[in-house]
Amino acid sequence: MKAIFRRELRAYFQTPVGYIFIGMFLAVSGYFFAVSNLLTKSPDLGQVLSNMLLMFLFLIPILTMRLLSEEKNSRTDQLLLTAPVSVRSIVLGKFAAAAVIYLLTLAITLLYFFIINLYGTPDVSKIFCNYLGFVLLGLAFISVGLFVSSLTQNQATAAIGTFAALMFLYAVDWSRTVVHSKILSGIINCISVTKWYAEFELGVLSVPAIVYYLSFTAVFLLFTMCIVDKRRWS
Repeated sequence: MKAIFRRELRAYFQTPVGYIFIGMFLAVSGYFFAVSNLLTKSPDLGQVLSNMLLMFLFLIPILTMRLLSEEKNSRTDQLLLTAPVSVRSIVLGKFAAAAVIYLLTLAITLLYFFIINLYGTPDVSKIFCNYLGFVLLGLAFISVGLFVSSLTQNQATAAIGTFAALMFLYAVDWSRTVVHSKILSGIINCISVTKWYAEFELGVLSVPAIVYYLSFTAVFLLFTMCIVDKRRWS
């Protein structure tokens, strides 16, 4: 797992993918920070992360599109699948590399907190909840992107498929107001990622929401392992 993790992490900086993701993430979040906090003199960083959520749907596909699809396209997956390494190590190593890039980029935005702290009194507990929610949401979205990448050998297809899947998860919560069936409402509650994120956004440290995001991430990682394992045996 360590070897795969190091290989994937190195690949992010040997190709434009890592720089594009980090650069766009910081550029957009910096713009929202200037508009939502500096110009309005607001200490609430939740607005920055909330505004970033939609842009996030475009960035995660860029981060995950090459993880497994590139292996298929370049035929290196045959070497990887016949190597003495478990499917779990392959999937978790690639997931961990993408997660580190994401968390590293998000950590840089903590500079916004220190800037606000110099000139005001930010609500530390609320900012912590917002960041925790964004971390968990990001890991969940990365697991979806990794799963979609395992289904195709074309990076563009993987990116478009991931964007479509994330957009569906983002938008499905809107249908709760028009659905009157208890069964459908229950299904929507299970797959609505934005519903659970709203609790963190309000500064609430919700244990059910944490369990939901960790379970969501684990399920999609398991799906990916099944796809990779099926390809190994085929």
